Amino acid sequence: METQTEAGPETLESEETAAAPATRRRARTLVFGITLLCAGLATAGVLFATRSGDGHNGADARHRGATIRAAYQITGHGTAQISYAGADGRLHTVSAHLPWHGGAELTASTPAVVSIVLGKEGGNATCSVSLHGKVVQQATAYGTYGRANCRTASR
Repeated sequence: METQTEAGPETLESEETAAAPATRRRARTLVFGITLLCAGLATAGVLFATRSGDGHNGADARHRGATIRAAYQITGHGTAQISYAGADGRLHTVSAHLPWHGGAELTASTPAVVSIVLGKEGGNATCSVSLHGKVVQQATAYGTYGRANCRTASR
């Protein structure tokens, strides 16, 4: 005589427990992929912003006119990836503990740009660009992998 038994709650529980690590791995992979995508988009935006202008590179533009001091400031807590336009007209990217500040002497044809991407800890951070000592652009990033971009003409 054969005896059939039904799977009890213990069997379902053990199957769910076995599936949990795979689900966590997939979630981590997805979060990592989204983080890379956000960082890539922010970097591409800053690159595009620093390269759009009158079609001249930063070295040629410095010979054509005066420079202006752009001051970059990031307020907040934690760590963020920061990208900014440097004096050479190129994009510079650093990972820094907040608050952070920097700056560059820019030509009129080089826009003042600073971009932030928060880490997985999230929070909020505010970027600002100042020209002639006056804040002319400000934006705030919120949440996990939050991002913000500040861009203004250097004129």
